[in-house]
Amino acid sequence: MNFQEQLKNLHKQAKEEARVKQQAALKAQQAKEEEPDFASLMSDVIPLKSTQRYVAPVDKTPIKVRKHSSIEPDEDRYFYIGEGDTRIEVPDTFSKNGQGSNDIKRLQAGHWEVVADVDLHGYTQEEAQQTLNEFIEFLKQRGVCGEIIHGSGLNSSGYVPKLKTTVRRWLMQHPDVLAYCEPRKGNDGAVRILIKRQRKPDIWAEDEKR
Repeated sequence: MNFQEQLKNLHKQAKEEARVKQQAALKAQQAKEEEPDFASLMSDVIPLKSTQRYVAPVDKTPIKVRKHSSIEPDEDRYFYIGEGDTRIEVPDTFSKNGQGSNDIKRLQAGHWEVVADVDLHGYTQEEAQQTLNEFIEFLKQRGVCGEIIHGSGLNSSGYVPKLKTTVRRWLMQHPDVLAYCEPRKGNDGAVRILIKRQRKPDIWAEDEKR
């Protein structure tokens, strides 16, 4: 093959490669034009405003307090309050006898580990109180701090937060609860609680001395 023929073949090869590249670029352009314009499709969609709904922390416990517990209420040990007036204002923070301002600051700062949480959405006031009793007993075995999700009462009849009021009144009167506060500012759908530190039985103290 002489030089002229080689040059001709190279010219044909270069021309073919250019044609293939042009076709590939054309196909890519067509595919891009056929893709839906998501921004245009969503132009009429109005984004939802933030509701600041409470998001429960990750459950750190091996069990979860149940709505329908197999444990029968012990009237000598469990604590209950009457329905009372659900229209009363309940405070955002509470400390026993008003002496626990430091406890509230520590609760808000996350000083104590939240060892368990319970969600009371959908509970009746009676169910909530029984579950809270179980929750307190559960906390006693594991620490002093937990969180209770009771909701803001926005779906309640007349927008009166019955469950929220009952839960907070119950906590204010419970002998083992020292303080509570809302875990996040501006969100009244939950409370973080502090309970009394449990003393070990005497038999445990004797074992520790040995």
